[in-house]
Amino acid sequence: MYIMLNNIHKTVILLFCLALLAGCAVTPYSYEPGIQQTVEARAEAQEKGAFLIRASVPGTDEARELFGIPLENRGIQAVWMEITNNSGWRARFAPYSVDPEYFPPHEVAYMYRKKFSKAGWREMEARFSDLSLPRYIESGATVSGYVFTHLREGTKAFNVDVFYTDKAANYEHFTFFLEVPGFKPDHAEVNFAALYTPDQIVEVNTDGLREQIAGLPCCTVNQAGTDSGQPIEVFLVGDGHSLLQALLRAGWDETSSVRDAEYLSATDYFYGRPADAVFKKSRGGSFSTERNELGIWLTPIRVEGRGVWAVQVKHAIGRRFEIEERFLGVKLDPDVNEGRNYLLQNLWYSNSLEQFAWSATGKRVTETEPVLDFNDNAWFSDGLRLVIWVSGEPVSLQEAQTVKWDDPSSALFEEENER
Repeated sequence: MYIMLNNIHKTVILLFCLALLAGCAVTPYSYEPGIQQTVEARAEAQEKGAFLIRASVPGTDEARELFGIPLENRGIQAVWMEITNNSGWRARFAPYSVDPEYFPPHEVAYMYRKKFSKAGWREMEARFSDLSLPRYIESGATVSGYVFTHLREGTKAFNVDVFYTDKAANYEHFTFFLEVPGFKPDHAEVNFAALYTPDQIVEVNTDGLREQIAGLPCCTVNQAGTDSGQPIEVFLVGDGHSLLQALLRAGWDETSSVRDAEYLSATDYFYGRPADAVFKKSRGGSFSTERNELGIWLTPIRVEGRGVWAVQVKHAIGRRFEIEERFLGVKLDPDVNEGRNYLLQNLWYSNSLEQFAWSATGKRVTETEPVLDFNDNAWFSDGLRLVIWVSGEPVSLQEAQTVKWDDPSSALFEEENER
């Protein structure tokens, strides 16, 4: 009796699986084209030379309706553009400029072919091909369509290059920073204008900034303000919009954290509050916890009208997976100078650095006698602080300037002798 029931059970499961497979085989392809009007309605426009470009990015839910498939499951994000060529020549658009590893439309359709019948797959393939942005734009013409890029949560930052075909080296370069529906970063929750009263704002010039930084605390504290945290070794100078553009161009990702009691009890405080914004740059794949992390606070200091932002740089190491970090805690690189120096190189090579200065006003801690923060992470530092003026517009490596404050080589020389 047991054997017979077991065989019946297996047969039922087999028939159920075959029914599912058969259902998938005849599923037609469907989508909601009306969403396109919503996407285009919020497009941002830029004009350079003879070209006008409008661009927009569908949110996750919009993309599912518009394309009929969950693009985000494959790490794909569609970018819509409309290009008008007002030149007297045929123009050429380079999708590589938007994403060097963009997805061709037929590849995207092929990834999802098993969701539909063969006819449905072919219909989807034809639709994706029709939706793809053309490479060439005739003189006086306007074209529109999508480029399928790698998914990035938060503000979508990308470049667009359009070439005049009369001269191969003659082109226009555009940079877009677009908000994407469905994701609200931490910093969008902060009313920066209300953080300080007018009498708390300190307006200074460059020399005055040097004095102000010398008077700031070395480190963050815990929620109760009783124990010291990690040091503040970087200050960024720039308005909020330019700072966001600079960080996005440098490859930093916005975050959207749930600031519950657990988060608030474990995070760092400066100026009596948690970081106004947190940006992360991960490495090692989507399951790795190895990352650099920036905690950013707006200070009440203004340099010739530009904001000054205190920055704590952390480099998370040693945990392979998020589950380890959840139970064992975050393991940080004890050499906090590495994170500081990395950020300088990162902003410089991403063309976001206007000028920088060194200030020997931090807390000096030797490697042989490190101190513990309130989360029991050891750290040491040469005591140098870095001040970086950031630019929203690209600045070439050769144009970046050095402001002569303190000599970093003397501190580094002393540190080497102590080892």
